[in-house]
Amino acid sequence: MTQNIKLYGAIISKSMRQFATYRTNIFAGIVSALFMLGARWALWVALFATGNAGDITLAETMTFFVVGDFVMVWMGTSFGDVIGEDNRSGDIALKITRPCSYHFQLLAERHSVAVIETLTKSVPIFIAAAVLIGILPPIGAGAFGLFVLAVLLGGAVYFLVDLIISYSVFWLTDYWYVRWYQRAILQLFGGTVLPLWFYPDWLRAIADVLPFRFVMFAPMEIYLGRLSGADVYATFVAALFWIFVLFCAERLIWRRVQYKLVVQGG
Repeated sequence: MTQNIKLYGAIISKSMRQFATYRTNIFAGIVSALFMLGARWALWVALFATGNAGDITLAETMTFFVVGDFVMVWMGTSFGDVIGEDNRSGDIALKITRPCSYHFQLLAERHSVAVIETLTKSVPIFIAAAVLIGILPPIGAGAFGLFVLAVLLGGAVYFLVDLIISYSVFWLTDYWYVRWYQRAILQLFGGTVLPLWFYPDWLRAIADVLPFRFVMFAPMEIYLGRLSGADVYATFVAALFWIFVLFCAERLIWRRVQYKLVVQGG
C-alpha cells in the first residue's frame, strides 16, 4: 500500500512538472475556462428569460455546472486512448507485469491530468463564478458529506463503465468512434450537459434506470438539496448495485482480455 501511494504521488508530481514547463498552457487553460464560463452564463440567462424553467433557478443551474466541473475533471478522460496505445506498442505486456496493477497505473495517470486541469480550469472558473455570478453553498455540512460520498460512488461507476468500454480496443482496429459514442451516452443519460431536470418525462425515466446519472447529476442533486432523506439512501443503494454489476462484468471481460493477449503473444 505504501509503495503504491508513493508511486501515485510520483506520477502526479512528474506530470505537473512537465505541464509547468510550458507556462503558456496554464495561461491558455485559464483564459479558455473563463471564456466558457461567460458563454455558459449568457446562454442560461437567455434560456431562463423565457420563463419555462419551472421551480429550477438560475443560481441552482450555474452552481450545478461550476461545482460539477470539479467532479467531471476527474472523470472526463477515457482509458481507451491509453489502453489502445499500450496495446499497439506492446507496452501493456510490460505494464501488466509491474508490481502495481495495470488499473492502478491507469488511475494514477488520469489523476495526474485531473490535478492539472483542476488548478488551471476548475479553480479559476469557481473563483470567477463565486465573485461575478454567485455560487450556492451546500445546504449543510451533512449534505456536503453525503455529496462527497456520492461523488466517490459516481467515480467508481464511471471508472468501471470506462474500463468496460475501453477494453473494446483489443478487438477493434481503432477507438476514436467508440470514445465519441461513450461521451455522447454519458452526456445524454448522465445529465452532464443538460441537467435531467429539463428532460421530458419519458427520457428522464430512461436515464433514471441507467447508471450514468450517478456520475455527476445525483451528487449535484444532493449538494443542492434536491435530494434528501430516504431518497439519498435509495440513490446510494442503486449506485452500489450498479457498482457490483459493473465490477462483475469488468472482471469477466478483463479475464477474456488477458487470454487474448496470451494468444496474440503466442
